[in-house]
Amino acid sequence: MNTSKRSKIWRLMCIILVISIISSLTACYGNTSRLTEKPNGSVVAREGYKLTTDCIGRKVEVPASPKRIAALDSFAGEAMVMIGAGDKMIAAPNGVKTDLLLQRIYPNMQKVGVPMAGAAINGESLMALQPDLIFIKEAMYSTEGERAKLDKLGVPYLVVGYDSMEEQINALHMIGESIGSIAAEKAAAINQYYRKVIAQAKEIQKQISEKDRFRVYHAINEIVRTDGAKTLGNDWISSVGAIDISAGGQLKFYENDYFASMEQIYQWDPDIIICNEADTVVYLMEDSKWQGLRAVKEHRVYNIPVGATRWGQRGSLETFFAILWLGTTIYPEQYKDVDLKKEVLDFYNNILGLKIDDHTYELILSGNGIRNKSSGEKEK
Repeated sequence: MNTSKRSKIWRLMCIILVISIISSLTACYGNTSRLTEKPNGSVVAREGYKLTTDCIGRKVEVPASPKRIAALDSFAGEAMVMIGAGDKMIAAPNGVKTDLLLQRIYPNMQKVGVPMAGAAINGESLMALQPDLIFIKEAMYSTEGERAKLDKLGVPYLVVGYDSMEEQINALHMIGESIGSIAAEKAAAINQYYRKVIAQAKEIQKQISEKDRFRVYHAINEIVRTDGAKTLGNDWISSVGAIDISAGGQLKFYENDYFASMEQIYQWDPDIIICNEADTVVYLMEDSKWQGLRAVKEHRVYNIPVGATRWGQRGSLETFFAILWLGTTIYPEQYKDVDLKKEVLDFYNNILGLKIDDHTYELILSGNGIRNKSSGEKEK
């Protein structure tokens, strides 16, 4: 055999070996085949790893103490900073990086990578960051092409999903437990506060009669994008005692979002409109085609505050503040014992270690000035 043939055979063997390694890694993390199965059918993780069940029920073997985490989901990225794990984050969506309060908690956040465009992962850029654990949004996992990319990377990933308050609480618990140590303790503390606010709202709701329940329309990033029935928005707005009117309507569902028509919004003619963009409020109040809405004529269009996250937004961890804000805004009598400012300042100081002055608090309430303009991420 001459030198040329030996060289070709050697290259072929190397290629087969590389494919075998990649296939092995893919099998390990795309499913749970690396896990050790006991005679009784239970599975255990290898030494230095632990088993974590993600938000869609997948059992995944993850590092016991992950050190380089790519948070390719806004909720996960915000949560990591808020539970004190920002120093482990090596990637996040652009929207997470624009919040000034999150930047104060973790100043180096601006340096983390963004190996994605919208919901599409750039596998090469992601692997260049050398993650040992990845958090992804549920919509990403539901896309076959993105799931195939992830399965080929050989890095364990956990799916983060949150279409209700209870699912958000579970998602935060999963994120904290997968990171461990202080992050798990802080996640538990935030969830404890979250549950306290939900319970408080349920008690107050009993004081609001059916005829006094306001019909609220929730505009998300744009006027016609809104809440469906099984959405986080409907869950927290309903918990306040209001009626999220779009949730009962026939909406168009497109790319994981619900859309109403202008005609539907006029038919509903809501008592109150809440928006998550200051520009949307201005547009509603000034554009002639919306002047016929009763909420516009009565100046009952409100911008939802923005703190470390956009309160009440799908990817926001601060849903509990959205509840307290909406309650104190539209039901001041029933919520007269709730001091929103004290709640916010105490939470930021005691749990996030962040002192908020009066000027910053006013910026938070205005929903304008804490966060840069929407980066195009629909859930933000």
